[in-house]
Amino acid sequence: MTLENKNLVINYSSAKYSWLKSGGKISHLYKIYNQIDLSILFSRNDIKVKSLLVIGNLSNTLIKDEGFKGIGIKLLGDFANIQIYSDYMLVGAAVLDNYLSKFCYQKSISGYEFLYTIPGSIGGNIYMNAGCYKQEIKDKLISVIYFDINDNKIYEKNIKNLQFDYRRGFQKNNTIILYGKFKISHGNQKNIKKLMHEYEEIRNKSQPQKVNCCGSIFKNPINQSAWKLIKSSIDESFYTGPIKLSKAHSNFFENEPYISANNIDLFISKIQKRVKDKHNIILEKELRIID
Repeated sequence: MTLENKNLVINYSSAKYSWLKSGGKISHLYKIYNQIDLSILFSRNDIKVKSLLVIGNLSNTLIKDEGFKGIGIKLLGDFANIQIYSDYMLVGAAVLDNYLSKFCYQKSISGYEFLYTIPGSIGGNIYMNAGCYKQEIKDKLISVIYFDINDNKIYEKNIKNLQFDYRRGFQKNNTIILYGKFKISHGNQKNIKKLMHEYEEIRNKSQPQKVNCCGSIFKNPINQSAWKLIKSSIDESFYTGPIKLSKAHSNFFENEPYISANNIDLFISKIQKRVKDKHNIILEKELRIID
């Protein structure tokens, strides 16, 4: 059976699987289970020249209504595993943040409690240097193992040689993040569990629950809180309707399922304009919107 027949999904519905329950279709999505699949797919020149979109848990990515006409990549199989070695963990890009946190608890590995409340995957986490509670993924990362599309080879780069910043991680063009090597520090299992529950309680009290929601809409500007800027710039109309800001947290929005992704993008633009008019600050999106 060829890779084309086994792994290809035509017109993959991002709305069906995304946390927002909104978004256009990916015209050609390839499910990649191992390094051989990758090598076979990108040995084809017709694939190499097309636009590329790697998707994880679709918790922080919104594809506009027109859809994505290039090549989508969804890592599975080998890339959804965690392996423990003497001085590091090898974590596949498809591993969910929440799953890694629970795995570390079971193995009495501390320092990954903050991932318990993040809805994404490790690949997306490394891509955007995700974090919360004054912690970021770069603090735990040793190196990134990635596939270079042009070379059709796998490389490893140490965190010391990467310029990770606030909400910006490994974003090298024409590459696919495959694994992260992470530090291991053992701790008391009860203390690990206690901290996970503390973070969960904070999230439940301060963020919307059981709704279609992607997490923070905007990055925090330097020495500013995005939610405070938003709250002081808008009126009550932004808290009602099929797409609305959350009353629990003004840097989160809630939307009805299967609503237009373009309308969500327009709603976000309106918030940006209000903040720009009021504070002369341009909020940068944390939500990744794909044209």
